[in-house]
Formats: sequence, structure tokens, C-alpha cells
Amino acid sequence: MTNVEDIINKCDTGLSKGLNLQIIAVINTIVPNLLVNFDDLDVDVSGDQINPYLQPAAKQSLRLAIKERGKQLVVNSAYRTVAQQYLIRKQYERNLCGITAAAYPGSSNHEGGLALDVEHADDWQQFFERHNWYRLGRDFDFPHYDYKFPAATRRDLGKIGITAFQKLWNQFNPKDRILEDGDYGPQTEARLANSPAEGFRAIPVRTLGLTNPPMQGDDVKKVQAALLNAKIAKIDIKVTGIFDVATENAVKQFQEATKRLSVDGRVGETTLIALGL
Repeated sequence: MTNVEDIINKCDTGLSKGLNLQIIAVINTIVPNLLVNFDDLDVDVSGDQINPYLQPAAKQSLRLAIKERGKQLVVNSAYRTVAQQYLIRKQYERNLCGITAAAYPGSSNHEGGLALDVEHADDWQQFFERHNWYRLGRDFDFPHYDYKFPAATRRDLGKIGITAFQKLWNQFNPKDRILEDGDYGPQTEARLANSPAEGFRAIPVRTLGLTNPPMQGDDVKKVQAALLNAKIAKIDIKVTGIFDVATENAVKQFQEATKRLSVDGRVGETTLIALGL
């Protein structure tokens, strides 16, 4: 197993992709749909280091800017998890990877779901500014834009992202729990360093889905109960412990509502995390 601290000198935050996706999934269980995927826009988001997520209002404004210009936007950086910011901060502190400045984890603009680094930043400026995206500074951070519309966004996502990691750690390390307070202190940093870059793996669980004969068991009951607790209007099922057609449809509705899961009606690790299980 490769821990996050083991990839500091690799100069590639995409190596923590598995952990990043888990943190994002937990964020959206804390505040539903706080982060939404924007790779359905006309964008190039190639590379595991890029998490194509923004707060909803920022995505909508980005959609309008791209539509107005009529060209594909090449994105170099978008939402950054606390794990990625940990890596970048350590690289900066150790004079690695050409990093000349790095915010403390929890305080980076990129951890707020309101920031992008883009190719050909000058060419996009007039279109971005008409839709509330503004340059951080040409000399300081040439490709960087921030979305600035406070009434439509939250400014505490950095703290929520830390809380999401803390919850994730506690879920998989019940004998070594830490405070879920959203503060990046020594305990959180130490656990982050020792977290698996590819993401946490629990005791193997079966993937639930529609089969003949149908799957049955307590794990199905837990999923059905969690689906009802999600309070999505279309979901109306009974907690029977039997994975039937109604349960499959409910899973699909939940996956579609989250806007970040494959809509396949199957319950694997990613969907379980999104359900808080």
C-alpha cells in the first residue's frame, strides 16, 4: 500500500486520485450537491490531478462563459482536496517539484470549489469577467481565476473538506478516531500522511444489484434505509432486505440526483460512501 506521504516527491497529485474521489463523495454527504461535476461542459480536463468539480453557481457561470466564446476550455486545475493541498504544501516546504508558493491545507482558493487554472488565460478573460470569474493576478498566478458571487456560494468548503477527510479516516479507523472539527491540526496531518493514496478499502463488501434470484441480507436493508433517509422525492421503497426492481430504480434515482455517480443501479464502494455507509 502506498500512503500519501510516500508520493510527496513524485510531483503528481493525481497519484492520490482514489483518496480524492472518496473525500469528494463524503463532502457531498455533509452538504448534498455542494460540489458538482462539470466535465459535461465543453472542457478538456485530462489528467488524474484534475478533479472537475465546482460549486453549482460557479459551474453555471462557467457554462455561460464557454457558450459565449464558443471554444473548448482547457483546464489545468480545478477543485483540490485537502490531500492534494497537503502534497503541494509539503513539496513547497521541501523545495520539491518547482513549487514556489503553496497555501496551508484548508486555505487554498482551489479547496473552495470556486477556482480554476486554465490554458490561454488572457483569451478567456473578457468572457470570464462577464460571468463573475476574475483573475487572481497576472504576475502572481497567471492562469488562475476565482468565481466571485458570494450570495450564490459557500466560503467554508475548505473546512468542510477537512471534516470530510476526518470522517473518512474515522470510518475506516474506528480504533484511532480523531476530532471531526474541520481544523487542520497535527493529528489530522499525521493521519492524512498515513492514508492510502489509492483510497481506503474496508472489509470486502459485495456489490449489490438486481439478480435472479434477488440478493437478500442486512446489507440490502441498510442500503434501502439509507435511500429513504436521502429524502429524494421520487424514492418510495420499503425496507425488506430484498434487492428488487424497486430498489434498483431507487438506486438509479439516487445516483442521478448526486450528479457524480454512474447511473447503473448497482451499489458498489462509491455509492456506499455517497449513502454514508
